[in-house]
Amino acid sequence: MRHSTFLRHVGSRSSSMKRKAAHCAAALVCGASVCAAAAEDTVTTRLVGYQETPATINSAASGEFKATIHVDGTAIDYTVTYQDLSSPPLQSHIHFGRPGLSGGVVLFLCTNLTPPVGVPTPPACPASPATVTGTLTAANVIPLAAQGIDAGAAGFAEILKAIRSDAAYANVHTTLHPGGEIRGRLGHD
Repeated sequence: MRHSTFLRHVGSRSSSMKRKAAHCAAALVCGASVCAAAAEDTVTTRLVGYQETPATINSAASGEFKATIHVDGTAIDYTVTYQDLSSPPLQSHIHFGRPGLSGGVVLFLCTNLTPPVGVPTPPACPASPATVTGTLTAANVIPLAAQGIDAGAAGFAEILKAIRSDAAYANVHTTLHPGGEIRGRLGHD
């Protein structure tokens, strides 16, 4: 293991342990009801064109994706924001794919195209600048047999594992960049 990889691995373990200790301290001070709220897992990422693949995009656009995973692992509350897009937004989703690689769509955040079949209709993507919020559950999972993502609760658990393992990303697609204009990896640093 390279030294920098080792330090990043140790650092992420250390910060995870510190987070858990802080959550326990908060539970002791404030009571058990706070423990559940404190134990929710939140993932935030910046969305930029430099993260897009297979072609990196030089874009003035930017955004942020924030996901709060419920303690019981049955839902994700999300907020996606974007501004300065080069053209109207087409859609935004979570993909199953590691950094530097493209992956299939597993959860829709918003769309202005034909909604996916078999899942609840996602909200429309407003014109930039915009903020979209919602809640995702097992009902929203788009299975990807070729990538081993199942439908329903099993698939939702697989996506949560991917998010926690840096194997998922969020992005926003536009008319000038239908493959994606801005993107950010999901996971923990």
